[in-house]
Amino acid sequence: MRKVYLCALLMASLTTGAYAQSYPGYRTSNYTGVNGVFFNPANAADSRSRWDINLFSIDGYVGNNQNSLSFKDITKSSFNADSLKSIMLKGNGDNLNAMSRVDIFGPSVLFNAGARTGVALTTRARIFGNARDINGRVARAVIDAGDAKDTYPFNYSEKKSTVHAAGWTEIGASVGQIITPSKSHHFVKVGLTLKYLAGVADSYLRRENFNGTINSGPNGPYMTNASGRVILNTTDANFKDYDFGDFFKFNGHGFGGDIGIVYEWRPNLDYSKFEDDRFANKYKLKVGVAVLDVGEIKFNENSNMAGAYTMNVAPGDQFLMNKFKDKSMKDYKALLDGDPHFTPDATVDRKYKISLPTTIQANIDYHIHKGFYANLGGQFATSKTGNLNLFAWNSYTLTPRWEVAKFGVAVPINYSELTQWNAGISLRAGPVFLGSGSLFTAIFDKTKQADLHIGIRFGLQNKKKMRKDTDGDGIYDDEDKCPTIPGVARYQGCPVPDTDGDGVNDEMDSCKTVPGLAKYNGCPIPDRDGDGLNDEIDECPDQPGSGQFKGCPDTDGDGIPDKDDKCPTVPGVPKYNGCPIPDRDGDGVNDEEDLCPDKPGPASNKGCPVEDVVMQITADFKNILFDFNKATIKPESMPILEHAAKTMNDVIPNSNFYIDGYTDNVGSVAVNKKLSQKRAQAVADALTANGVEKSRLIARGFGKDNPKCSNKTKEGQACNRRVEVVIRNVDQLKTKKVNP
Repeated sequence: MRKVYLCALLMASLTTGAYAQSYPGYRTSNYTGVNGVFFNPANAADSRSRWDINLFSIDGYVGNNQNSLSFKDITKSSFNADSLKSIMLKGNGDNLNAMSRVDIFGPSVLFNAGARTGVALTTRARIFGNARDINGRVARAVIDAGDAKDTYPFNYSEKKSTVHAAGWTEIGASVGQIITPSKSHHFVKVGLTLKYLAGVADSYLRRENFNGTINSGPNGPYMTNASGRVILNTTDANFKDYDFGDFFKFNGHGFGGDIGIVYEWRPNLDYSKFEDDRFANKYKLKVGVAVLDVGEIKFNENSNMAGAYTMNVAPGDQFLMNKFKDKSMKDYKALLDGDPHFTPDATVDRKYKISLPTTIQANIDYHIHKGFYANLGGQFATSKTGNLNLFAWNSYTLTPRWEVAKFGVAVPINYSELTQWNAGISLRAGPVFLGSGSLFTAIFDKTKQADLHIGIRFGLQNKKKMRKDTDGDGIYDDEDKCPTIPGVARYQGCPVPDTDGDGVNDEMDSCKTVPGLAKYNGCPIPDRDGDGLNDEIDECPDQPGSGQFKGCPDTDGDGIPDKDDKCPTVPGVPKYNGCPIPDRDGDGVNDEEDLCPDKPGPASNKGCPVEDVVMQITADFKNILFDFNKATIKPESMPILEHAAKTMNDVIPNSNFYIDGYTDNVGSVAVNKKLSQKRAQAVADALTANGVEKSRLIARGFGKDNPKCSNKTKEGQACNRRVEVVIRNVDQLKTKKVNP
């Protein structure tokens, strides 16, 4: 397309008005790629595209606050820039405000400079026009040289009106940065764009205290009884026949910038399993704020096309309005210089600055479900409405939409302070998008604006790419410092360390630098008593002992540990639980060696009293039987003698004995004495035969002497027939007795 027309330039080149948001509907999408940077530079970060290129996109708009358009007006074959200028800039009264713009996104590219940073290089060409406080009927008289519908004459008054249009090219560099931690439910990114502004063309027409009457005559409408001041300027470019190449003919220079921030609330979605989570939208609620078009352009005036004039058309004089018909701004100076009603009254500055139409853009985007969204946006003008400042008006837009990566449909419903209510549609399919913010209003009703946008951009979308977890520990390899060994998150994917190598990790080990056992929380087996034996094998863990007794002490040194020793401070024997062998009778002979443990006796007699032993032997001898009237011992009495011999040897080995024999009173004295002697000797011989030394025995016979019982009875006589033992050295033995 060779020509790009600025629709509706007042009186040959200008439009006026209120600036609605560009690319309505499309601008709310998450899939605008590099174009999203123009709407908020923070969009350079966390883009749905790995890289993105805009080939060509254009948005055109024209609107005013008085005239209305229907859809048939902007689709009929006769519709062109001149007819649109006539429709939009001819009003029906004072305070006509209008606007037009052409916003071209040129070749631009967006790419990622890391997971958290995006960078964009952009080009953009723009024509932007403002008009304020114009009398619409006067404009109609100028543009069309009259209208049959108008009633003449009519008076007009413009205290201070301005029409201003500028064209410039932008070359920008943008960076977007994520500033919140990864995987946070609260996500924030910021962005900044710095722009070189190359001024291409600028035209303005200012009228001050412009008053008079317009009447109609044979030659068309004319002004009379008019006065005021007119200031005008235009650069070399002609907006009416603005050529695309004019965007590269720079007549001014400046710098500008945009800044933005985006907050997203991400309460539910978890993309932690993916290497790059920029393939889908993660927010439930998104809030964006941007300050756009901060900057100014410095232009040089064209001395052949700039001037300031005082107008004075006396009553009765006529200034024909058709002089301006089909003329462009660059022709105005020559017309005014040659007309006697206009007197140059000042020298115009050779250099001047214009400010960009600065706005604050704010929007809230709510993710309803899956691909359905609702966006509420606002544009708030901050530019001063000075003579040479491009300025915007406030507008508010509600945009429900459905979108996925390759397709999208948005329905912007807008209220502008200039054109009031409008509704349209924006469509996106693959790389192509187009739409209008006023289409539905134009079809079904009258609209005070006409707009259209269309473009081609494409990029490589971010795709799902699963993160690897080689060791299967739930920590992905890109965050795992030990990607092949299962570990835990708090050690960045490595196992819990085991400093001392005892198999008990440091988190469970109370002795991290000393090898130990799990049952003791990683510490060595304790040795509470410090005897060198650990408590597990120490049977007395709280008393120092020795290995011989498994860690228990043996205080009395008797070989029996104290825990088993009932007499721990007195040496004893195991049989008596560590106590000494008892000596019940206290004769110094322990019970195990004491043959008479309950009666004191000398050790020489193995603890038995000598008298008792002798009495026992004598008592036993009562049961020794002899053949009648003989000294032959009966065999059944031999065990008695064997026992007696053992007692004499074992119990009283140091004793010497008399073996005394006695009879009853029957028979002669001589016979009885001889018989008692023989029987005593027979007993002595039997004792000798059983091991008693012969020298220890002396046999004596006393006959019927010393009876123990009465011989008057047979029982008494039997009592007197006896053998007795008498210790020969009893006094010596008694002196050896051990007292307890």
